[in-house]
Amino acid sequence: MEKQSTSGSLLPSDLISEILFRLPAKSVGRFRCVSKLWLSITTDPSFIKSFGTTRPSLLLCSIKGHNMFVSHQSLIRSSSSSQPFHLHPMEVPGKHCYFSCMDSVHGLICINGVKSKVPLVWNPTMGKLLALPKPKMSSRHADVFLGYDSIVGKHKVVCLPHRKTCYVCRVFTLGSGQESWRTVRTNFKHRVEAVASGQCIKGMIYYLACNRQGYGTVVMSFDVRSEIFHMIELPSSIHWDVLMTYEGKIACIDEDNDKRLWSLEDATDKHKWSFQDFLSPVYKFFELQGFTHAGEFIYVPFKFYKSSYIKFYDPVRNSCRSLNFEGIVDGQSVKAFPNHIESLMPL
Repeated sequence: MEKQSTSGSLLPSDLISEILFRLPAKSVGRFRCVSKLWLSITTDPSFIKSFGTTRPSLLLCSIKGHNMFVSHQSLIRSSSSSQPFHLHPMEVPGKHCYFSCMDSVHGLICINGVKSKVPLVWNPTMGKLLALPKPKMSSRHADVFLGYDSIVGKHKVVCLPHRKTCYVCRVFTLGSGQESWRTVRTNFKHRVEAVASGQCIKGMIYYLACNRQGYGTVVMSFDVRSEIFHMIELPSSIHWDVLMTYEGKIACIDEDNDKRLWSLEDATDKHKWSFQDFLSPVYKFFELQGFTHAGEFIYVPFKFYKSSYIKFYDPVRNSCRSLNFEGIVDGQSVKAFPNHIESLMPL
């Protein structure tokens, strides 16, 4: 009979870790109660940091009153498919909440409370919702962006007043043990409009803003680790509400040509942009909400348009496919989170 290891398991801990790493997050969460060893492995920060990064999926979400509706969809291509929405077993505090205009960030999603003015951080995998302390701001309303530092494995929430010239912002570090907002100052005077679009790529939060003159649109960057701001000039007029991630780079649609996609090739001091023109079909009453990791365009119907389909367009194959979703009440808006990963991070 094979002798057990000192950990009480017939398998070495590194092999157990590799097996658990390949399982769905919900299974890993349940298996934490198997033994102290399994609990230790699955709650280790390095395990949590790397988990789920190889299995991106499309997450479709909708908020109706106090209820959350969620649907997971594989990103494997198919000509046509159907996917139901399910009522998520969680109540959203307050009837007036909306998703922050950015993708999920290493498995977490930001939600803004309109009336409560309290930012919420949601982990769809673990089914946990964290209400942050209300930040003290000079403005009645604020925009919230979520960032992630892959080196230390920490998320940060950045809160900026909108429709006022920004001199300072508030920063909240998740899992730091310090349940409070910190003040970070910037020399770049800019103004964030209501429901500004943002993205987080490789430890940098990018968001759209107006420059200090108040009439030119710029992209602001915030280094999650160093907490330093930079201002990036745009090469052309762009759609105010469209800032996306395309092939690992910040991208935006030209306001005068909705088939032209601008990408930030160099995010350093050079701020080099390039553009591509696509034969992307224009779907009436649909809005572009992002791209899959394979480069497909994702079109989601506007709230007022009674459609139960999401459209995908592949510019390389010049082909389209549709995803039919069920279980959503007419008039409910749907938010797409491309390339969402599962996260074991506790909140």
